[in-house]
Amino acid sequence: MQRTRRGLCGSLFVLALSSLWAEDLPKPLVVIIIGPPVSGKTTQANYVSKRYGLPIVSAEEIRKAPGATGTQKVLATVRKINYQKGFVLDGYPATRAEADSLATLTQEFKLPAPIIIQIDVSDETARQWHAKQPEKHPNFEADLRRYHEELDLIRSYYPQADIWTIIGKDVPAEVFETIKALIRSRMEESK
Repeated sequence: MQRTRRGLCGSLFVLALSSLWAEDLPKPLVVIIIGPPVSGKTTQANYVSKRYGLPIVSAEEIRKAPGATGTQKVLATVRKINYQKGFVLDGYPATRAEADSLATLTQEFKLPAPIIIQIDVSDETARQWHAKQPEKHPNFEADLRRYHEELDLIRSYYPQADIWTIIGKDVPAEVFETIKALIRSRMEESK
């Protein structure tokens, strides 16, 4: 009897958890996740995407899109997705020009100002995490230097209060709990 109860409780728990995913949003949500290489940006973008039912747009997709200007590239990329509910940007913007392009996009599509989440890990931690990966990031050190330069540009574009800094951890689920709380808080503020 106890075994059946546990099985039933476990099934109900899984069912309850699955209902938490793809949470309905009262209005569109644009989330930007930035951080140094191997900090877990893509992992967190995937969590946010699943939780809120939002498509992910990566910096690589945007930079590869056709178009003469950054604005044309970001518009072309976002037009390919269902952006009405919003979207998650993985590693974009990284420059002032990209931030300008994103501002143009949010105005044109009548989307809210983005929630910017910086996953902060020390350079030493990033190097340790990189050393543990089976597939090494080929330009890790150069990308790490570029990240610090670009972060200064992003901070000059967005007021400090608009960037939420979260300490990166080995356990991605813990980082995501903090991200969910920040998103919930921001959604409550804007009601």
